[in-house]
Amino acid sequence: MSKEKDTFHVDMSGRIYENRTIGIAIVGTESNLHCGCAVKGNLVKLIKKRLFKKNIFEDSAKLYAICIYLLVKEVKEHIKTLIICNDEDFRVVKNVLSILLKDYDFEIISISEFRRQLGRDISSLADNYANIYRKKGLKPSRQAKGKELNIVPITYNLIEQIWDDAKWKIS
Repeated sequence: MSKEKDTFHVDMSGRIYENRTIGIAIVGTESNLHCGCAVKGNLVKLIKKRLFKKNIFEDSAKLYAICIYLLVKEVKEHIKTLIICNDEDFRVVKNVLSILLKDYDFEIISISEFRRQLGRDISSLADNYANIYRKKGLKPSRQAKGKELNIVPITYNLIEQIWDDAKWKIS
């Protein structure tokens, strides 16, 4: 793998409000470097029950941002630009990521902004990967088939720790 920095896309398959398994993936455009996670529906329900306090839309965006943060940590040194799909409120996601990543040296933009810059309508490169991580991420028997997955494990304790650490900073 080269030392060149790359543009990475982030996308989510499934929706947090549906209380079903969601998959989130981050994919490099040139390097095709990818990693992702799957968050089981029961875990989403537990997080909503115990951690969601204010606005469901803001809290969903915080959960999305925390998952993105855990993925970005794996490839942080390779990122030139991070393009995030508008699955949740982008302003909240960007704000939370800025707090969690502290001193990051890459640009964070929404897919809408990226489309404006390009002047054409394109879909996220991470869309198919997010779907693959959602379907295979929690099933070890299916992980051996098809694309090799780089799964970042997501647990309630991990989410809770980050949520609590950042609680006083994220309003």
